[in-house]
Amino acid sequence: MDSVLQGSRILPVLTVPDPATTHRLAEALAAGGARCAEVTFRTPGAEQVLETMAAHGGLTVGAGTVLTRDQAERAVAAGARFVVSPGYDQDEACAAASDCEPPS
Repeated sequence: MDSVLQGSRILPVLTVPDPATTHRLAEALAAGGARCAEVTFRTPGAEQVLETMAAHGGLTVGAGTVLTRDQAERAVAAGARFVVSPGYDQDEACAAASDCEPPS
């Protein structure tokens, strides 16, 4: 996480209700100097928003409000470079890390 946030003074946390606005939002964030952003997983279009922002290339994007292992796996598949959860769950954390063994 340190390498993701290095040099960043702010981490916008985004709840994007309409994925159609994502490209313009990514452009505005990058133009304003943002280097990374967190997309909350509280909206039905969160995966699409992550994919669009990750494809933009000007931002490192992650997923927030991730509550389950399934959400963590979907977020990473959509391009999230980090995952934030309101509580620690080892199974969920392992879904986001390629070198982790989940608990048995």
